Amino acid sequence: MSLERKEQNDLSPKNSVEENQQNLSLSDMHLELERGSCTALKQFEASDQSTPYHRIHMEPQEKSTTDFKQFVIKKLHKSCQCSSTRAKNMILGFLPVLQWLPKYDLKKNILGDVMSGLIVGILLVPQSIAYSLLAGQEPIYGLYTSFFASIIYFLLGTSRHISVGIFGILCLMIGEVVDRELLKAGYDTAEGMPSHFGMVSNGSELLNQTLDWMCDRSCYAIAIGSTVTFLAGVYQYQVAMGFFQVGFVSVYLSDALLSGFVTGASFTILTSQAKYLLGLSLPRSSGVGSLITTWIQIFRNIHKTNLCDLITSLLCLLVLLPTKELNEHFKSKLKAPVPTELIVVVAGTLAS
Repeated sequence: MSLERKEQNDLSPKNSVEENQQNLSLSDMHLELERGSCTALKQFEASDQSTPYHRIHMEPQEKSTTDFKQFVIKKLHKSCQCSSTRAKNMILGFLPVLQWLPKYDLKKNILGDVMSGLIVGILLVPQSIAYSLLAGQEPIYGLYTSFFASIIYFLLGTSRHISVGIFGILCLMIGEVVDRELLKAGYDTAEGMPSHFGMVSNGSELLNQTLDWMCDRSCYAIAIGSTVTFLAGVYQYQVAMGFFQVGFVSVYLSDALLSGFVTGASFTILTSQAKYLLGLSLPRSSGVGSLITTWIQIFRNIHKTNLCDLITSLLCLLVLLPTKELNEHFKSKLKAPVPTELIVVVAGTLAS
């Protein structure tokens, strides 16, 4: 035991010396690393001050062997592949009614849908007649437009909340074109035969050549209206906007722009309907300042007001406006709003 203790005592100084040497070597390494990092940092700062950018080494990438032609061919080949699933999706995308109609809950939704359809159909009758007059057409064409627009959207539409039908501003714009072409063809603003049929120019000449048989005012007006609608909706603007997917532009329209447009459109429609409220027979004004010209003509002919039309208009307004405010005020207490428009239409029809 004593010998072992002596050996341990002899080895302990050696171990301590070795540990001290290791600690010194580690401290020297740390000092060298710190010095190296300081010099590297100084070099980096110097290079950073001299150059406004940093050099970054990037590994070279392999160049793509496919050119643009091969890329287009590959995409066309992928999109032109025909299968039962792709054919089904294409048909359902074109006719969405085939997708939701088989899932229609008949017991749950049929009663409400029938009631809403009847109410909307009854309200569309006077509205379609009024808008057809704005477009310079016979009242029956307004009913046709409202009916077929709803049927077409039933087959091709994707939203259950959207409203499809006649728009007042479009009717006014079409009506101005119709009146202008009627005057060029020799028709008056009232019903009648042309005074010099065929003595027209510009765009009406081609239409008159196609209508080689004697056409009355109603026939000529609907031909003009249909042509304008086709050119604006199918041939030029709507198809191009749908092809280039520019519907997203409406997202960037501000609230001030939309409210101003709605207010201006409402005032324009009110101005166009004022002569019918008073029972006046006035020519349509067009061009710049047509609103002011229309009101000047109304006030000049105010003494020719039809009292029956005026009283009927006032009674309808006295019923519609307060009831609309009451429906909005008691909206939380009423299960359904009072159908004032329907009541006014039915009462006016029975009274007439």
